[in-house]
Amino acid sequence: MIPPESTGTAGNGERPAEAAAADGPGSADAAGAAPGAASAEPAKSALSRTERRERAVADALRTLLRDLHDQQFGPVAPQSPEIGVVLRLRAKPSEGWALSFEPPLGRQVLTQIEGLHALLGVYRDGALYCFKCGSTTCDHAAPPGPLSVFAGYDPMGLPEWRDFAQTLIERRDERVGSLFERSARVVAAVQAGRDLRARQLATFGRSTTTYSILGQVTAGYFLSGPAADPSSRFALTFQAVETRGAGGAREVRLNMLGGPAGGPERLEGWLASDAGAGVARARDAARRAIALVELIVDEGTGGAGADVLHRAFSRVPAILRRLAESIERGGRQTGRRTRHVEQRRVEDRRPVPKAMDDLAAARDDAIYRDEKEDTLVVCGPQGRAHVFNLAGRHVTSFVLAPDGAAFRVRTARWSPADAAAIHALRTAIAPGNPPSGPEPGA
Repeated sequence: MIPPESTGTAGNGERPAEAAAADGPGSADAAGAAPGAASAEPAKSALSRTERRERAVADALRTLLRDLHDQQFGPVAPQSPEIGVVLRLRAKPSEGWALSFEPPLGRQVLTQIEGLHALLGVYRDGALYCFKCGSTTCDHAAPPGPLSVFAGYDPMGLPEWRDFAQTLIERRDERVGSLFERSARVVAAVQAGRDLRARQLATFGRSTTTYSILGQVTAGYFLSGPAADPSSRFALTFQAVETRGAGGAREVRLNMLGGPAGGPERLEGWLASDAGAGVARARDAARRAIALVELIVDEGTGGAGADVLHRAFSRVPAILRRLAESIERGGRQTGRRTRHVEQRRVEDRRPVPKAMDDLAAARDDAIYRDEKEDTLVVCGPQGRAHVFNLAGRHVTSFVLAPDGAAFRVRTARWSPADAAAIHALRTAIAPGNPPSGPEPGA
């Protein structure tokens, strides 16, 4: 019985063309074909039959490893470390040296390739994958400062970080000026994943799905402290990322990068505060939407087809746009709350005697009734306003904008106080009936 041949032979004991080529010019046989011919170089020894077969088997295994990896995980990430692969097989000499694999060969290979991805660790919350270093823990994987956002990969797969304002300038985003106004507002910008890897070479990760950025939102500036302190400003990057999990399963995640000076603990504290609550809600809503995308992707991976995958990934841009809108809306609300807090600090410094002086000097048409709170408001000079309850107790004082009273009357929040209410208030604070201070908790 003639044993079956490997992929390195023709199967009948004769050398295939590639084997014959190995015995071409430069081989011992070729040298003997022209006796007496001068040779400029010493003849190279031909590969033996065993060596040719070993080379053919190695090439076939290499191709199998590469193709199985690409099918399950996508093209390999650059800088991937070496892995050991051990194959288990049984040979049956009596059956022409037939081979059997237990478990099946493909399953053995995939199981060990999964170990490569566990070793790579290409996804980590709060960090970017650096293709040049093959790491999420190198210095390039995180923003270098609190104002930095991700600006894209360079040709070698190195992450590039830039000041958020600079990225808006480069994109000719006219909103950049609002970052530096006295009442600065939060700006959020959406970018497609293809734009972030446009300069990245294919051999340095552009085509890999082991770690692929589908799109991102960059936003800023947020405040972790007083607005007057420039060091309290920071920016954030939110990325929708496709990566691979156990068994090559596609995973789609929302990763948040950056934060205030002080590290992750400072960021988590800010997200839990009133100032960061809007961003936390927007992030959580986007993460829930991205989780639904992953469910659809799982369905497509299970054999439903490329159209299912396309439909799933086509949802990502809309999710990122909603995230950007929510962040900007939350920033405006936080700004209003911050200004209100500052106003209340001014109010708390207003002494009760000034309220009494302004009430005594006020004309009747400068006294209003707050329809919502059922209180009386006395408007004094320099924008001062003082609130009294109907019993004559001073509740609080605050600074009123020049058109503040007219606006409140126009929107029916205030109305001119009637003569009886004004008389009762003046009587309550008349000598012999001194008003008390602000009500507790005001």
